[in-house]
Amino acid sequence: ARPDSATLAVLRAQTARLTRLASDMSAVSKAEEGRIELSLRPVAAVEVAQSAVTASSEAYAAKGVSLTLEADRSLPPLRADPERLAQVLGNLLENALRHTPPGGAVAVIARSEGAHQVELAVCDDGEGIAPEHLPHVFERLYRADAARDRQHGGSGIGLAIVKAIVEAHGGHVTAVSNGRGQGTCIAVHLPIDNASAGRTAVDNGPARA
Repeated sequence: ARPDSATLAVLRAQTARLTRLASDMSAVSKAEEGRIELSLRPVAAVEVAQSAVTASSEAYAAKGVSLTLEADRSLPPLRADPERLAQVLGNLLENALRHTPPGGAVAVIARSEGAHQVELAVCDDGEGIAPEHLPHVFERLYRADAARDRQHGGSGIGLAIVKAIVEAHGGHVTAVSNGRGQGTCIAVHLPIDNASAGRTAVDNGPARA
């Protein structure tokens, strides 16, 4: 007997997940092994954050989750690859949407962190993360996160890719949650561009999310 439409739909979904998993595994392996190519230049953090919010707005509206940007417009420029930084924010926004129910809220926050760093954070009021799992959320295929993500259609390694890309930039990532049901805030900490820090505007062309 030929499979019915419901069976075919399940098979297509499983195939899509496997394809995405293979792609994500390749990407994180390259990043962690230092084989990721970065084109570093002065980048206006606010512009990249705004572009990422704009690119995600349709998906957020479709689920009924609000998305806002809270940015310090006087931030010094970063020394970063704008395409990779857009990928980082895109992954964080996708992760936040996956774990925030309809009616919830997500905020992208861009602010100065001392004299030498800028913080880009994605904070949600969704599912939250239990304390015992919090230290492991950036590990590829960590079992608790992988199981949780599979229920929502994720591969379980999006945050591992974020960590690898950010560390390739000389930065670091942190995750904060008060526990299940209390939301999560994942922050990217990146060094500023010292050569351009005295300038208030950066001409780095259009940022693409």
